[in-house]
Amino acid sequence: MKSYCYLWLAFAALASPSPAAPPATQADTDLSERLAACTTCHGKHGEGMTASEYYPHLAGKPAQYLFQQLRAFRDGDRQYAQMGWLLRNMDDAYLHAIAMHFAAMPPRTRAQGSTAKALPAETADKALQLVEHGDPARGLPACKACHGSALTGLEPGVPALVGLPEDYIVAQFGGWLTGVRTARAPDCMAQVAQALDPREIRAVAAWLSRQGHDEPVPPAAAGSLVLPLTCADLPHAPAMAVQP
Repeated sequence: MKSYCYLWLAFAALASPSPAAPPATQADTDLSERLAACTTCHGKHGEGMTASEYYPHLAGKPAQYLFQQLRAFRDGDRQYAQMGWLLRNMDDAYLHAIAMHFAAMPPRTRAQGSTAKALPAETADKALQLVEHGDPARGLPACKACHGSALTGLEPGVPALVGLPEDYIVAQFGGWLTGVRTARAPDCMAQVAQALDPREIRAVAAWLSRQGHDEPVPPAAAGSLVLPLTCADLPHAPAMAVQP
């Protein structure tokens, strides 16, 4: 009961800052107390919670990506009741400060499923094909074409795929398929999700959860990749069109 009360107080402190408190800005040097609700679920340094399949890491992801996701939760474009309630009264400046805080943390790139049993060869081969080469016949780009050769993301707005739990990845594809998770048009990940079948989604998620790097690897530098799909707010070279 006591721990529940502490969690409630942490959420309340972040969601309803005192009117007397100055607004958060990039100049804030210590957000640790204000972000107690975030770290309760996402880890002290945004490293994620290995005991949970549904609390991803935030550390080291591009600030623009984190900001866009926070704003999507607040505005209802990405639906998760706890996050929506937590962020409902925050303005863009406050959300940007949170994004900058976690983006500055060392990236969490260790494999999430490193202790899991090996994947069947057929599953691994299917996933590897999609991750490294995609499927041009269906207009599917390789995961690495957008998320980087190390799968650690791309500045300024593409997140890392390594370090995420398998079921979390599957759940995000489900969100894109059902409209629970959306982005400003053109929503390229929704198009990718619609082009994959459920077995492919599970195979890719299982394979990705087992990938990682021993040392923190930052996102690829902005401009080092030209995206093959048209994605909102990101530079691209529309070399292929995903079929509906």
